[in-house]
Amino acid sequence: MEINKPIRISLPKQISIEIEKAIKKGAFKIGEKIPSEPDLVKAFEVSRNTIREAVQSLIQAGVLESRQGDGTYVLATSRFEANILNRLSNSKISEVDEVRFYLEREIVKLAALRRTQSDLIEIKKTLENKSLTKGSFKENSEADIEFHLSIAKASHNSIFYDLYKSISSYICTSIEEKLQLTQMEEELIFQLHKDLYEAISSQDSKKAEEVINKIFEI
Repeated sequence: MEINKPIRISLPKQISIEIEKAIKKGAFKIGEKIPSEPDLVKAFEVSRNTIREAVQSLIQAGVLESRQGDGTYVLATSRFEANILNRLSNSKISEVDEVRFYLEREIVKLAALRRTQSDLIEIKKTLENKSLTKGSFKENSEADIEFHLSIAKASHNSIFYDLYKSISSYICTSIEEKLQLTQMEEELIFQLHKDLYEAISSQDSKKAEEVINKIFEI
């Protein structure tokens, strides 16, 4: 019988994993500065070299970015997201839209089948926030993404959720372009999102798929 021997993880690796977990949990958001090196040394009770090596590994992975004389900032929530963002940076918006369509179609069907009561509360909350947002096209597109992210979470498939979250910044760009619409079209879009919520609420996966198809036809 072949047995894989357990591998010891180095201290810098352990620290980098903990920092990444903190980022993923929202302790440090994208665009925010992480604690300084001395603060991290104090928090983890390890040497400065250990912290430096851990942070450097996350910089090389694209999770963090060092800004000379300013500090270290969060670029992505995980190595997974960093890899996706790196791939998307060389992609056309049309390609991202295509991936989004097929991804969302499966997500809404799963959400309709698996959503819990707490999921519905969260989806409805983001839908209401979307209806109240009267700001810039950017603010509207961000509210739209939050709505779809809540549905992705309700699919209870963490890979689907992570994939959707990873491409959300690129999706925002696409949505901003589509929001250059008349008031009637904006009302139509909101009604379709309301229909999507109701389809998921009634656990009608077929209806949910039909609605998402209509949304993408606009």
